[in-house]
Amino acid sequence: MKRSNPIQRLVLPVLLLAVALLAVAPPAAAQPNTPFGFFDGQVGGGNGATGVLPLVGWALDDDGVAAVDVYVDGLIVGRAVYGSFRPGPAARYPGFPDSQGAGWSYRLDTTHFINGLHTVNARITAESGERRFLNPRVFEFLNTTHLLKPFGVIQQPLEDAELYGNCNVNDPLRRLTVVEGYALDVGLEEHDFGVGYVELLLDGAIVANSLTSCTFATATGGLTDCFGLRSLEIERHFPLIKDAPHAGYRFVVDVGDLLNLGYRPGRHAFSVRVGDIAGQVAKIDEIPVTFRCDDELGNEAAFGGIDLPAEGLFFGGQPVGLTGYAVDFEGVNRVEIYVDGNLQGTATLGLARPGVAASFPGYPDVENSGWSFSLQVTDLSNGFHQLQVIVVDDEGDSRLIGERTFLVGNPGG
Repeated sequence: MKRSNPIQRLVLPVLLLAVALLAVAPPAAAQPNTPFGFFDGQVGGGNGATGVLPLVGWALDDDGVAAVDVYVDGLIVGRAVYGSFRPGPAARYPGFPDSQGAGWSYRLDTTHFINGLHTVNARITAESGERRFLNPRVFEFLNTTHLLKPFGVIQQPLEDAELYGNCNVNDPLRRLTVVEGYALDVGLEEHDFGVGYVELLLDGAIVANSLTSCTFATATGGLTDCFGLRSLEIERHFPLIKDAPHAGYRFVVDVGDLLNLGYRPGRHAFSVRVGDIAGQVAKIDEIPVTFRCDDELGNEAAFGGIDLPAEGLFFGGQPVGLTGYAVDFEGVNRVEIYVDGNLQGTATLGLARPGVAASFPGYPDVENSGWSFSLQVTDLSNGFHQLQVIVVDDEGDSRLIGERTFLVGNPGG
């Protein structure tokens, strides 16, 4: 009897296993021609809801998504904010319009509904007019006065930020730190919602109160230690909540002064406490930070950004207007514009940027930190190019502050 080859004995089971796996393997991602997506539910999971319910999901369509509307018990309540990055849909449907920004979010104020079970859903509307509802979710709304406390976040600085201060009390040039974010409040009764005041605390001690400390000063970037600042982004996410159009708060602290007052270098905590008009008080956020004196620093890196153009745009024939801002504690000497590593020229400096001044008060000439440049794309070959913006400070140190990829298609080029 002829004996089988050992290699044959090994290969045959492997081939049989591969065939079996192919038979049960899921098919490749379908390419739907109608709106599709998924309603994840609320951020963090769960089906209980008190106050504002943060809802998230994603949506795509082969013609592009025009809108995502949110429904409660079959009735429309508002339009979601669409366009956030979701890695799963981006990887699974790379050829679809908006695939890099398929996420949507909506903040549902549950105080507008009676307590109990409610069905929440989202409907996609495609640019072509096609509509489709996503999978529904059931939530239990449970709102009582004592549960509806103020809420919000600290947006700047970030957690574990290193904050520097000028510890030389005789130096008129101060280093200032902005603590800003938003605060909101919802309620059940006519006089039970709305923010009354916002307080900034350092290691549990009150630094400033928006009712008693609010002032305006050019040196600190405008409204300082105040609540009620205008913010289009907050209103966009909370369109139906009282105070949303003016829910921003802004405090300014001098770390150098704090260190001279007795606070030690090292780890500290900023927290924000909010009281509503009904008298309820809540600590809405807290972040750890580190204090240091700037006399131990050398030359500090410049920073800034490119506002225009956006990434990946197409240009041809006409000059392209570049804009942005640049800030350096040693002072900005010039802003150089490079394309593919070749110097194109220096930007015009001194343009007013009040928003930058509000976020980074104390930097030299920060009120006029804007720059602009006209790029002649007719001098460039057709195809993709790399834009780079470099800041040179008054001590000669140079730093890259932004890059953009763009496509050139000159007529006849």
